[in-house]
Amino acid sequence: MQYLIMCRSLTWAQRSAALLERSGITASVVKAPQGLSTSGCGYAISIYRRFEEARNLLAKNNMINGKIFKRTDTGEYQEIG
Repeated sequence: MQYLIMCRSLTWAQRSAALLERSGITASVVKAPQGLSTSGCGYAISIYRRFEEARNLLAKNNMINGKIFKRTDTGEYQEIG
């Protein structure tokens, strides 16, 4: 299952992904699907495994500042946080 954590800028997404990678959690910076970004910046962190651990680590480091989406089985994105 894919999760997207929206970021306020490309730099913020890169820093967040690097933090996760240093902790052994695979994450990549992606261009957000059209329609998910309302703040103007269209970058997100994509995570497929260990989502709860990743979200907790980012929250602990005050690095979550956007919406969080989960990709459903139909390919649509559902906001979860």
